[in-house]
Amino acid sequence: MLGVSDTQPVADTHRASGPCVLGSIRDETAQIRAASVAHALAATRNVDLLVSETVTSLEETTALPESHRAGYCSTPDTLEGEATLDPVVDQHEPSALVCKRRTEQHLIDELFSDRAERLSRKTDVVTVDNRGETDRIASILVPIAGGDHSQLAVETAVALAAANDAAVDLFHVIEADTDEAKQTGQQLLAEASATVDPAESDRVDTWLYETPGAAAAITEQSNYYDLTVMGAPTDSPLKRFVFGSTSKQVQREADSPVIVVHTHNSA
Repeated sequence: MLGVSDTQPVADTHRASGPCVLGSIRDETAQIRAASVAHALAATRNVDLLVSETVTSLEETTALPESHRAGYCSTPDTLEGEATLDPVVDQHEPSALVCKRRTEQHLIDELFSDRAERLSRKTDVVTVDNRGETDRIASILVPIAGGDHSQLAVETAVALAAANDAAVDLFHVIEADTDEAKQTGQQLLAEASATVDPAESDRVDTWLYETPGAAAAITEQSNYYDLTVMGAPTDSPLKRFVFGSTSKQVQREADSPVIVVHTHNSA
């Protein structure tokens, strides 16, 4: 296998040592976005990139934006269709899997775990959508609410920022105007900032925002950024169905692209 050269790994946040796998995606916009994410994570983690398309060189296709082609190395392979993701993950034990997220869901779908949630029992999973443009990433919003997925959201955002010379805002919404809420928010942002590689810390800023309604605030602010990266819901499907989910609401209502990350959970 060929590796991604001239990179240094950051904190070992992933559970597996295998490649970053780019799942088969037919939609052009989602494919380009996923290729960018997969390349950025592979470079950050200093692992190989396994591509789920029959290609001799990804540089010869439009799957990878021109800005990402320099210094890029991959292991071309034939991974036919989405149905093969499970055996591919089992075989390669990847560091991460990048695939397209189903964006049009009925309310009843909230009762069931989706494919990304299921695959996250085996590896980190990053999902992309096909909204917006793919030719420019200058600013990235990362809503921080604590929970298991925040560190992977920050890692993914910073990896993309490094690949695109972009800026990252870590964003926490305070819904109650109390000292305790402010202290908790500041602590969450400080903890998230602490996971950033010092070499990339100048790209990252924090933002404590006071307003009722976290989902509405994140959705509104996401429209001012080229990309939003956020953690997957942490509640069970049944609880999300009954009480709703900030992450799911943002995914449904944001006009700009949203990347959702699922940290590996072997439970």
